Amino acid sequence: MRKSDTVIMAGLAFTLGFVLGMMIQLPVILPMHEEYFANTDPKTGVRFESVGSARKQLSMDNPLRRVKPSSHGVVFPQNNGTNSYLQGQTDYSGSRQSDGSSGSSPALESVIRNRESAKQSEVLDGVFWSEATERKCPGGFTEEDQQRWKNKIDTVKVVKLETGCGRMQNRLATFKDAVRACVRYRLNTDQIQGEIFSFYLSKLLGISNVPPSSLHLVNSIDDRWRTVTGEIANSKWADDKVVIFTQFVEGLKPSYIPFEFREEERKLQPKIDVVSSKSPEDLCDLVQWSDLVIFDYLTANLDRVVNNMFNRQWNPNMMNSPAHNLERTSSGRLIFLDNESGLFHGYRLLDKYATYHRKLLDALCVFRNSTASAIERLHHSGNVGEELNKMLSQNEVLYNQIPRIPQKNAKILQQRISDVFDQIQTCKKQYL
Repeated sequence: MRKSDTVIMAGLAFTLGFVLGMMIQLPVILPMHEEYFANTDPKTGVRFESVGSARKQLSMDNPLRRVKPSSHGVVFPQNNGTNSYLQGQTDYSGSRQSDGSSGSSPALESVIRNRESAKQSEVLDGVFWSEATERKCPGGFTEEDQQRWKNKIDTVKVVKLETGCGRMQNRLATFKDAVRACVRYRLNTDQIQGEIFSFYLSKLLGISNVPPSSLHLVNSIDDRWRTVTGEIANSKWADDKVVIFTQFVEGLKPSYIPFEFREEERKLQPKIDVVSSKSPEDLCDLVQWSDLVIFDYLTANLDRVVNNMFNRQWNPNMMNSPAHNLERTSSGRLIFLDNESGLFHGYRLLDKYATYHRKLLDALCVFRNSTASAIERLHHSGNVGEELNKMLSQNEVLYNQIPRIPQKNAKILQQRISDVFDQIQTCKKQYL
């Protein structure tokens, strides 16, 4: 036989052997391939192990145990036995265990925890609202707003005085530039004190939901009042009487009590199930309510949420009604109105209403960081009464026209600041 014939025969033998070898292996390869794709979820591309197969090709330590879909819809195995692909994926819905039971993959649980933690960290920083959350909320009244307001009532004429802004002798005033103000006139001095000192307490705390307010003196012969002399007489206002001018905010709407504060067993907690279901608007409401609960606890305000809580004994749906003396702007900013019962009248009635304030405070476990810092400072300084009296004297020309905060009231306020401080510490221990 020629050498070339020998080479040809050898090539044919090799080819025949290769084909026979492939035919022998084909029954094994094809069933595995069928099982491989038959047990792949067509929606997610996730590979499930077959159960009870005579040839169980995908064991727990087999690198083909989990697969991922390619961008072209073809299923490829992982290169190793790790779950690296699963990290950060949102389409993984668990795997079937080798015994046929349904269970969650550790990798899936890790993904869920990481996603929940990321969601929570976007909204919360421990027991505090995150900076990102607060930045998304509408801004409040500023120091510049207060200064502009004081300049206005000191210089611009009042051209109209009419009923409005609450009860009795309060009036709605309109200035020459069409800006309006609520004017609080009270025979009882402590209601004037309650309103103005509550306003300055909000400034000490950095709470910006209370409209700009300032003391003013009624003087019907002054040029700024002369246009409304008749209305002053009809209102039965006395000259040289101190009143409070508060900026009137246009376009206000009723505001409702959040779900977390409507029932005694509910609580605003720093948990993912609390924040994950909230819209940005709802979160901003809760940010502001965390300040409102503290503010009303410190002042012992009776005319807002406590009003609803107290009246629930006659009307079971009272907590579903709008909160009294709480309104909202079109941007979602809450306005804390009519704080005249704060620090004085409210303190005299603590025996009757203290439990309502305490229930609200106990339901609060998420705080604004800046408010908590102010509480901590005032708690340690122990001189909130002196600070308030000093603020009044530095900012109001007429500060000598109303009495300062008595020592008794200052002591009650200081104790209530300590109560809030303790609540913050309790929440930190519970949730951090």
